[in-house]
Amino acid sequence: MKFRHVLFAVSLGAVASTSFATQLYHPSNAEEGVTFLPLHQAGGLTRDQVRTNVMGAQRDGTLSWISRGYPGTYPLVQGPRLSNSRDQVEAELRAWQKSPVTPDGMRFVPGEIGWVEAR
Repeated sequence: MKFRHVLFAVSLGAVASTSFATQLYHPSNAEEGVTFLPLHQAGGLTRDQVRTNVMGAQRDGTLSWISRGYPGTYPLVQGPRLSNSRDQVEAELRAWQKSPVTPDGMRFVPGEIGWVEAR
């Protein structure tokens, strides 16, 4: 009895999953009755061109990097430009240590209190 239920559920899932996104036109609740999805339209590459691209990526090793999200395949991002010298930063730190109030009027109190308004 249980084997029948499992077999029925698996076969129903297999049949239903094949009809989800295989058509270019889908039924719709709109007045027209049909929705056109250009994503399901054939792309500009033929099957042989795609196969050639994949084989080339396998040969040079980039396919495994791309499929794993390897960061070496992404374009490099420039780091932040530092405008202050080390001496200027240390002078700002000493000035803040003398009067530790942020520009928006908050003061850091060590311990559980944390940031409080400086009055």
